[in-house]
This record gives sequence, structure tokens and C-alpha cells, in this order.
Amino acid sequence: MAEVMETNGSMQTDPPPPIVGDNTPMAVKQEPVQTSSMTPAEVFRSQSKTPAPPQREQREKKESLKKREATGTGSTTAATTSLGKRKAHATHAYPSPQRYNVPPPRPQDYEAPRPDMMQEHEPNRFLVPKTHRELYKPMDLAENKRGYRYQRAIADQLFAHKQYYRSTSPAPHNARMSFEDADRYMHFTTNALMATNEKGWRMARANTCAREGTLYYEIKVHRGVPETGPDLQANGPQPFVRFGFARREAPLDSPVGFDGYSYGITDIRCEPMHRSRPSKLYQAKKPPKSKAKTLQQTAPVYVTLPPEDQNVKEGDVIGLEIQLPSLALHQKIVTGVYNPAVDIDDGFTQANAPPVPVPDEAPLDVIRDRIPVAYKGNTYFEILDHVATRPMEVYADRTTNLSTLSTSTSAAAMGKDAIKAAPNPNHEQPALRTLPHSAIRIYKNGQLLGTAFENLLAFLPPASQPSKAQGARDGAFDDGLTGYFPAVSCFFGGIVEMNFGDLENFWAPPEHIEQRYEAVRKARAHGGDGEARWMPGRQGRGVGERYREQVAEDAVFDLVDEVDFFMQDGGVGGVVGSGGFGDGNGGN
Repeated sequence: MAEVMETNGSMQTDPPPPIVGDNTPMAVKQEPVQTSSMTPAEVFRSQSKTPAPPQREQREKKESLKKREATGTGSTTAATTSLGKRKAHATHAYPSPQRYNVPPPRPQDYEAPRPDMMQEHEPNRFLVPKTHRELYKPMDLAENKRGYRYQRAIADQLFAHKQYYRSTSPAPHNARMSFEDADRYMHFTTNALMATNEKGWRMARANTCAREGTLYYEIKVHRGVPETGPDLQANGPQPFVRFGFARREAPLDSPVGFDGYSYGITDIRCEPMHRSRPSKLYQAKKPPKSKAKTLQQTAPVYVTLPPEDQNVKEGDVIGLEIQLPSLALHQKIVTGVYNPAVDIDDGFTQANAPPVPVPDEAPLDVIRDRIPVAYKGNTYFEILDHVATRPMEVYADRTTNLSTLSTSTSAAAMGKDAIKAAPNPNHEQPALRTLPHSAIRIYKNGQLLGTAFENLLAFLPPASQPSKAQGARDGAFDDGLTGYFPAVSCFFGGIVEMNFGDLENFWAPPEHIEQRYEAVRKARAHGGDGEARWMPGRQGRGVGERYREQVAEDAVFDLVDEVDFFMQDGGVGGVVGSGGFGDGNGGN
């Protein structure tokens, strides 16, 4: 039945929709067939009269996109992303998340997140050698790319003031590789602990990041350099893998260690890789005997690997351990108040205890600007991701030689973008400030090979920043997921497996990691959680423990945001959403 609608007080009937595939004009099909007594010439003359065109509706004059962006008004609908294209309602004098104009949740938004869809590789399946396990390609997911990051969301009636949405995650609920934070050509097992890729270098990051303390994880090579060593007579590309730690700015279509945002280890020659420049493992520097003395800048003592350890081969277990100072010390460095004469230690007053807050220091704010969007049956938080900055691009440039910056002709040619000094804790550029007491150590089959990197680059804002061109607001805000993520890269069929220590015991942990987990296992045998529930300071632990902390922190941040918006809306007796609008009454 045709629909009836009312327009300007008169009733009109909508014409029936055209049949798909029928090219006959609708007006011709609706006219009844009538007989006529006119001659063919008269019919021709009557049909040749062109009817007057109908009066066209006056078009609304719209400003150009360039003018709208310059004035900060209006929104764009052609873009596939939402954040930055919609304006927040109210600004505040204190740090607070922004609230956006979003529609109310749909009934399906309250449902649990859908399981990830996986597709077999065609025409040949990806099978793990010597096993029956298969690797699949994740489908219908929002991928982190082009300066945007996506995190699963769910609607919850308990969070009415923060527009009903909070964080969630589909199974499996453990430390694993992130399907959204991986290149589109990466394939995974269903537990997201094995990864491969059939093309050139591609990367995937884990769902857990290291922010402070010491974290450890392991990888096992299933397809890569053969056990007998590299095949020098092979024709065509061979499978390889790389592994290490990467920040959110590191590109996913490149290997770990490609630029300044990641630190990687190669399987060939077991070389550290940073800024696409290989180096060598070396012995860790010994700490000073007295706090009054600082470490002297001495040349590192490089490690000469025996022939059997010069390559990471199939079946080898490699342990990677990252050590970071406390966030309090980290904050001093990125804000420019770090004093090496005063800030001597790593910020952990006790080796096996969390850092103690300092009353005179401002707490580290976690501000999350997120907007819920629907994509292929799932709900995500869309977040403006961190992007590469100009100082970091110059730092990673092949022509930049850190040892000859003062006399480098390439530095002079770059002008204002030139780097005047090598990265250090007091560098003039926040992105090039380094973290004292930070390092990445490499273990092979439980034995320490050496230290790969020291003095890692800082990552807390303003060292990491989203793109203002895409709509990021002024200010340096930490969203709680800024740090170094375990990362792996695969090349032409290389297969690598990760072990974060929460689903099973580590395969070949070093002694200090094994001692901690032995204490945890004994405590759990007596009905407790042992030490696994507390942040143990600089004591080494698995990435899987950090995952549980990260989930708890995410839940706390959601509650803090809800309380923040609750107070903005007037507290008890206030109106939901009133504090998020400019006029305070719920209007735009």
C-alpha cells in the first residue's frame, strides 16, 4: 500500500517504488493507456510541445569546507571518521574529557561484543609447521590507521552521564596480539598468540603496554631461519621475523625497529634494530657504588655471540625484557624539570613496591577523548591516535648522524628542523628526551645474551601527541594506553608465537622471573593471588600481569569519567547531559 504523508496541510500519496532492474520511466508506467481520435500528425505536434519545467526549490547556500574548518563551525559527513569532525560542547578550566554530540544507544549496543570473525587464507591455508594449528585473517574490524585508533565499547545504563558507553573487549580476555592494532595482511590463530604474513614486512602490536617497571615476554619461531642456519642458495624471498617493543606511532606496514618509535631484534645475526640501523648487543653498565656518583659515559662493551647464537632459528625461545622508570620520574623528564643531580634513582623507593606519591607533585592525569561509533555490527570508541612529529622524522632520517650533529652538513641543510644534540633527558625537544634507568635485554633459551638498548625515548605527552590537523585539542593528555607495546613483524610467511605468561608458564624464563612466578604459584595454591595483584616496582614480571592491571585501570578511568560528568551535570538532582552543553540547559 502506498504511504500517505501530510505536506502543508494537504494529503499526498507517495508513488510506488520502481522495480529494480526496470528502466522504464516511472511516469510512463503510471499513465493509463488511452485511445485517441487525433491523426498521427496532431499527436506528434501535441507531444512536441515541451512542458514548462517545475519550479525548483531554492538551494541552501553552504560555506566551503575550507571556510568551515577555518571558522571551526559545521561538520563534515564525507569522512569515514567522526572524532575531530564534531565539536565538543563545553570547555573546562581543569583537565576533563570532552563530551560529543552522539545519538542515544541502540538496543543492540547494550549487548556483549560480538566474537571476532576469522577467515581462512585462500587458496592455500596457513598451517603452523609440525602442528595442526591454522592461522586466519580477522574480518570486519575497525583498523588502527591514518591517525585514528579504535577500542571496543559497550552501552551501559550505569554510565548515563558519560553518554552510556564504557570500555569492553571480546574474548579471549588475556594478554594477546590485538587484531585492531595490526596490519590488514596479518594472520593469527584464534587465541591471537601466533602471527604470520604472506607479504613484505608487516607488524602487529599486543593489547597490553609497558608504562613503568620491568615486564617480560617470550617469542618462539615456528617458521623463519632454518635450524641449520640461513639458506644462502635459496631462490626468492625467505621467511623472517622480528620482535621487540613499539609505540603507537610506529607504522604497521613496516618491521619493528623501522623508525624511532620502535626497538626491534632481527632473526638474522640477532642484531638490535632502531631507526633501521643495526647495532650489537652489549653488556649492561654496572650501577654506581655511591648515589653521589653518576654513571660515566663510557664506551659499551659489545658481546661476541657464539656461532650457535648468532641467528634466531626455528624452535628458539627468545625472552625480551623492558625496564622503565616510574611514571613520576617520566613526568619530570617530559615536562622539563628533571635534574640529574637530584633525581638519581628510577623513582621506585623500594625495589618490590609501587612508587610512593609525592604530596608536592601534581598527579598524572589520564584524559580520554573518545567518541562511540558503530562499524559492521560492533561499537567502538574512536580515538585520535598519536602521530609522528617532525623532530622524530628528522631523528629517523637516514642522513642524520647523531655522532656528528655539530658539524653535519645535512643538519645545516635542514635549518630549523635540524637536531642540535643527540637524544638526552634534557633535550630541547620533548620527543627526543630519553629515560634514564631504561633498557631492553634479550634472553635466549633462558640465558642472557646482552642488553640491546638503553635510555629509551620518552613516550608520555608532550613526547607523544595526536594530530591537531585532524581535530585534536590543545594540551598534552595521557589516555592511559601510552607506552611501549610488545610487537612482532613477519616477512613472507614467517610464523612467530608469543607467550605473555598468563595462560601458561613461560617456556624458558630467566632465573629472576622464574623465582617470582614460583612464589605466585605457591600463594595461589593456598587460595590467594600472591604478589600478582600488586604492581611490584622494578621487580621483573610477565606482561600477562600487566594486562590484569590495565583492565582494572580502564574500569577505574570509566568510573572517574562518569563521576566527572556527574558533577558537571549538577551532581545529585542535576540533569543528565546539562553540563556538557554551552548554555547549561541542554541546548546547543
